Amino acid sequence: MAEKPEEKPEPPEASSSLPCSSESTSVSLVHGTEGRRERVAVWVNPVPLDGGILCSGEKASSKFSFSHLKKIVTYARNKGKHSYPWLSFSIWHHIAKNKLHLSDETAWLYFETFDTVSDVDISERLKLVNLLSKCPSDEDVDRLHRQVCVDTLKFIVFLYLQNAPRLSLCAPLVTGEEWPSPETDKKLKSSSDHAHLAFVRGHLHEILQLLSNADGMIGMEGVRALEFLLLSSTDKQSHTPLTSLSLQPNEITSNGLLEDGSSFSLPLFETWLRSHLVINPFGSQAMKGGARDKKCPCFRSESYGRVVSNIQLAPKGSHSVLLHGITKQTLAKDQSGLEGASVYIRNCKSSYIYLLGPIKSIVIEKCSRCVLVLGTVERSIIINNCNALCLVTACRRLHMSSTSHSAIHLLTMTPPLLFPSNRDIIFAPYNTYYPQLETHLASAGLSPDINMWDKPHLLSPGSDWSLMDPRNFYSMEVPFVMEGDTKRNPCKLPTVYKEALIQRQRRIAEWQQTVKDARLSQEKQQQLQKIIQDRFREWLEATGHQREIYDLGHDPTAGSNTSTMK
Repeated sequence: MAEKPEEKPEPPEASSSLPCSSESTSVSLVHGTEGRRERVAVWVNPVPLDGGILCSGEKASSKFSFSHLKKIVTYARNKGKHSYPWLSFSIWHHIAKNKLHLSDETAWLYFETFDTVSDVDISERLKLVNLLSKCPSDEDVDRLHRQVCVDTLKFIVFLYLQNAPRLSLCAPLVTGEEWPSPETDKKLKSSSDHAHLAFVRGHLHEILQLLSNADGMIGMEGVRALEFLLLSSTDKQSHTPLTSLSLQPNEITSNGLLEDGSSFSLPLFETWLRSHLVINPFGSQAMKGGARDKKCPCFRSESYGRVVSNIQLAPKGSHSVLLHGITKQTLAKDQSGLEGASVYIRNCKSSYIYLLGPIKSIVIEKCSRCVLVLGTVERSIIINNCNALCLVTACRRLHMSSTSHSAIHLLTMTPPLLFPSNRDIIFAPYNTYYPQLETHLASAGLSPDINMWDKPHLLSPGSDWSLMDPRNFYSMEVPFVMEGDTKRNPCKLPTVYKEALIQRQRRIAEWQQTVKDARLSQEKQQQLQKIIQDRFREWLEATGHQREIYDLGHDPTAGSNTSTMK
């Protein structure tokens, strides 16, 4: 998103002159000594469909049907510079409120969510976050919102995607089976990657019609808008923008590019695009074939679980890491292998998981009785069908559905989104730090000065939540030696929580002074120490922390009792 639409430069126009040889193109289509043409691959970008669907079914179809969106496109094209090619929030607010009958809050929610799932300049996003943090009133926030703009056609694609069903994000991978296994291999056809591809194939014609010009052609701005939804490559080792791909010499003979190079015939372009659509080459199947991440050892390596990734196979931007079936373990990893990756935590039980790096997005599904201390998340954290979690993280957006009895310690730039069927969810402010936290916050476009942890947005009735009682609020220490400059929690605590910590420290000091003033004999001191140690051991056993301490003190890879990040 940008701050002032009237000053936002329009996207560069595609060159009208076509490249005359493969040497002049950004990515060659000819490989090998025999000059064999490598097959082009186009696949669905999972990010908008995983983290951008706010409604589905009848509710979506009534608001964002093809006919309604086509009218919005026509209105935007005719309205002028504040609506096309960049749509200002003030124009969208008018459309949302008067045409779609959405509330002010919901209108901004769609704008904000689109930004979350889009590839944007982090510095621009952080600039907007900092401006919002300085707004003294809601009126000033609203005034700043109305200056924000987004790419019109990409936003139309985003709105159309609201018609896609909300999926279980790990259909074949959250069973109790060891993974990968022959049984999960059979179920890959039901994965979210296949569902995404099926939706796009079934609705591609309408999407292209929404992006077409008044003359029924697909202009370069329409192809650019498709890059929000579709990724492409010529070698499956790097990403090639769809606009560049469509101008390759070997492709213009079949994709309907007009002689002036300005637009494409819609039927021919659709046929060309369909011929190259494939399942995500870096999705579930690539993860299935990915190597186990040996740099992320489980301290109790004899226990059940897998940590795998596609990092050795996928280009930057498509890196993924999967933690599956981690059970009764303590697992820790720093930023190596996590930076910019999408992380999936699935079917984990009774474990302590520390992932302290700058992560692009996280999906947590079918996990129970786990403590998850996660680094900074540039986009969304999606929690689905979990129970008894303690989550500590900093993110741009949190989605939660079908989750119960969980405590969420949060730094978030946007209100947490609660989908149906959440029970006994407790929100609390962010309560920890690690030495690289402030560096990671900046790289993710997050600010410690804005935290909307206590303002959850209920997308529909049926969720039960509350704010943590300050008497139950504690700071959490990260038990690892790491390099970095952050020495304390940079997030400002609400007064009642800060005061609760101060009072607890005061009671500890008073207790220590009481013991000192009692002038106990050495024998009495030993008796008191034994009572305290016995009670502490009982507490460790009752809470499960004894296993965590054992794991941290017996890391087989460390060579000592000092816990360090791997």
